[in-house]
Amino acid sequence: MSTGTTRSQSALRSWKARRINEAWRKAHIAEAASKDALKLFLEARGWRVAFFEGATGAPRTGIIDAIAYRLGRKQPDRLDLRLIQLKGGKAGVTAREIARLKKAAADLEAGWLIAAYDAEEKALQFLPDEPAAKF
Repeated sequence: MSTGTTRSQSALRSWKARRINEAWRKAHIAEAASKDALKLFLEARGWRVAFFEGATGAPRTGIIDAIAYRLGRKQPDRLDLRLIQLKGGKAGVTAREIARLKKAAADLEAGWLIAAYDAEEKALQFLPDEPAAKF
């Protein structure tokens, strides 16, 4: 192989790497901006938000990116919950995504649990007494 070919191949690999890195950077900037905007919007209206991320901060692969929740204003024992898929940048919404999110909301499972901290034993105690089955 001649030196010119090797340089051309190196230049091509470098160009591809820069292109991928730039796309990754733009996607993460758009994701962070989307999260910030959603959080500000919801909190201004009395909602709290929790984002689902991996341990490294990377988004998960499921349809649900976040949940918005608030306690009922006139019924303090009522929880109002919204499942959210967060889009950023130029990403569009597909009918398939809407169907998946609706199915996730329909399949939502809610249960109850009481957690009491025992200061003497320095341990949590749970009612019902089957936390392994609940978590």
